[in-house]
Amino acid sequence: MPRLSFRLLAAFSAAAGVLLIACAAGAVLVYDRLAPGSPGESAPPPADPTLAIAAVEVDPPAGEREPVAAPVTFDPTGTYAFPIAGDPADWVWTHLHWDGTHAADIEAHPALSYSEFVDATNSVLVAVTNGIAVNYSGSVGGQGYMLHGDDGLDYYYAHMAEQWVPDGARVAAGEPLGIVGNTGNTAQFIEPHLHLAIGPRDSLWTQQPAVNAAEWIRTHFGLSWDERPAHAIPFDEPQGSPVQHPDLAVVMPFEAATESGLAEPSVELGFAAAPPSVQDVVAPLSGTVNVIRWTAHYGTRIQITNDAAQTTVVISRVDDWLVRDGEAVHAGQVIGHWDPAVRPRLHYMIFQNGVIIDPTPTLGLDRDT
Repeated sequence: MPRLSFRLLAAFSAAAGVLLIACAAGAVLVYDRLAPGSPGESAPPPADPTLAIAAVEVDPPAGEREPVAAPVTFDPTGTYAFPIAGDPADWVWTHLHWDGTHAADIEAHPALSYSEFVDATNSVLVAVTNGIAVNYSGSVGGQGYMLHGDDGLDYYYAHMAEQWVPDGARVAAGEPLGIVGNTGNTAQFIEPHLHLAIGPRDSLWTQQPAVNAAEWIRTHFGLSWDERPAHAIPFDEPQGSPVQHPDLAVVMPFEAATESGLAEPSVELGFAAAPPSVQDVVAPLSGTVNVIRWTAHYGTRIQITNDAAQTTVVISRVDDWLVRDGEAVHAGQVIGHWDPAVRPRLHYMIFQNGVIIDPTPTLGLDRDT
């Protein structure tokens, strides 16, 4: 099964803006409509892995981010550039997109420190080849471009934080386009990343990407994708609280969160009295993990998905994590830590059969209301 990421939740959710979950499962944006690749299409032989590095001066419009000198990685021919300036080793992607299509979500490497993560997720996006940059922005994909490459392919960039070239501008390989981001209804809740889809001219408007982006990157730059093992995890349902302390209580009930109009209603857990010391965060069910780090809205989030039960739990505002994307965990396993003295409320959500449900009956906790 392709990557179980927070994006998978979108497949469970019909609500726009739901979670980090998925940059849009079932959504009507281009990369979610794309069809499997052409059966007769074959990739060219791998290129020489010796890559050229060139320093490009970034010159965004006045009033936007401070320009920086960014190294750009080119293929041996100089025709193609890795789409993100800086060291490609700072990024990971899987062979298939979370929904099984040929797009790639290029995300900051899980081994990066916080400061390295911040630097990476403020990186400059560059044109992968010579062509025309057409503005292609929307509510799901956020800010983005459809780059009509001179090679006859289209390259779709989604979720950008800033766009630096005007609609219809001609750009050269390695020329700055803007900044990595997480714009869009669902992506706003997840880590900044580049969603890259590739297909023949004008095909991406109505079809799924015919070109596998991960294989395209390997062909031109000798860089491979992150292999994540498949797990056969038995059916399991959430049971118990993600933090097991006798004084823990529901301090914001699900009904109140729902009535407030939140796109992601959750319960909030906390303490009525002086908070205790750092608490272990445990898995409420067995499943596959995805960690969403240091988000602006909810801090760090740990998601666990049990495919057999079509159920995902999301624990937000944890302080650190002991698991990584794609790892299998069992119910009751310690997966992170939470310091209630620093973040008084822990957010907890359950998605089940495509719907956000009230997790309260599974918790076994009192309400402090």
